[in-house]
Amino acid sequence: MISISIYMVSSLFILGLFLLTCAFYYCLKTVDRSTIADSDLPFISVLIPARNEEGKIERCIESILNQDYPNFELIIIDDRSTDRTGEIIAGYAERDSRVKFVQGKDAPDGWIGKCNALAHSVRYASGDWFIFTDADTYHHPNSLRDAVSYAVESKLDLLSFVPVQELGSFPERLVMPVLLSSFLLGDPFNTVNDQDAKRAYAYGQYEIGRAHYGQYVMCRRDPYIATGGHQAVRDEIVEDHAMARVFKEKGYKIGVADGKSLYSVRMYTDWESMWQGWTKNLYSFIDSKVSNLFIILVLMNTVLLLPYFELAWVIAEWIEGDATVNLYRLTFFVLAQYVVLFSWFKRVSEHHAGTNWMHFFLIPFGGVAVSGLFLHAAYLVLFGEQVSWKGRKYVVSTHKTIKSSHGIEKAKLMPDVSD
Repeated sequence: MISISIYMVSSLFILGLFLLTCAFYYCLKTVDRSTIADSDLPFISVLIPARNEEGKIERCIESILNQDYPNFELIIIDDRSTDRTGEIIAGYAERDSRVKFVQGKDAPDGWIGKCNALAHSVRYASGDWFIFTDADTYHHPNSLRDAVSYAVESKLDLLSFVPVQELGSFPERLVMPVLLSSFLLGDPFNTVNDQDAKRAYAYGQYEIGRAHYGQYVMCRRDPYIATGGHQAVRDEIVEDHAMARVFKEKGYKIGVADGKSLYSVRMYTDWESMWQGWTKNLYSFIDSKVSNLFIILVLMNTVLLLPYFELAWVIAEWIEGDATVNLYRLTFFVLAQYVVLFSWFKRVSEHHAGTNWMHFFLIPFGGVAVSGLFLHAAYLVLFGEQVSWKGRKYVVSTHKTIKSSHGIEKAKLMPDVSD
């Protein structure tokens, strides 16, 4: 009979995941409704880079234009799209004076495409605050008002928000809850909003020890200019985290808050886009350190896969009719594991729209899919292979040097800021 110690260890891992998840969300500050008068709200510039977003950009624009914020401009740059994105943006610019349409240009040598697009669009911005948001986001009518009020009252220089993830397809429900939650196994949740911590924390893409979600990042104009803005991070694939790191290194105050009441995002709608997008994002996570990958995979599979094997073994023992005292104990541990796992799933689902209790049973299959994503990204990084995203190709070397190739954007891995 399998030793009861194995069940006890896996139970402790599961309990640890649940406690980490609760601690992570507990550390996030809640964004309250604004109490600042309209006359005291600063003029802001909302900037959206868009490349091949014809299926998403209209919803995003409409949600911004329907804000109850009194004084803002919306600057949208078409980052050399090959679909109808530019045409859609131009139509809004003709109908609404708040919208500025900027046509993107080829990225100079040493620049990543998105960084180049954002740096170019800032030249047209007049706001005291810049809000960088993605074309796949949807903003509630109170989003700008409450976000700006929170930033002003908290005296922050840069702020980002944890969104609600919209999950509308089977691949999304399979992968996203497991993938996003797995990073809690390595994230320093205690550094959230800790201005003395060395690590930057700006929400945009998850990384071990450096999590961030860049779908909604806002900063004051003066610090942006003083730090060099996107020019300072022009060769970073994950530019939002890099900019937060630069802000923190320069002594500016940064923070992260719960954006559940502000906006939602649907990052990917099918398996192909999810595979390509997360492969790109996981570049900086792996950071050429196989140890990071190994730790996450072991912990994730211990927590998410082992309980299902244990359950199968216990059921098989009961079918055989060998009801020993030890089997009763093992059954207790298995049931306890599933109670905690389901509690974890319910807590995570608060930031995942489109899931219900039945999707809990997708967890082991999601664990296998996420393991495949990690291993695929690791292979590409370690062997200097290309990764494609929206018609662009990136090559990342294993020694954090920039590799160039004709027609391929030059990129580098995120530097390790844990030292």
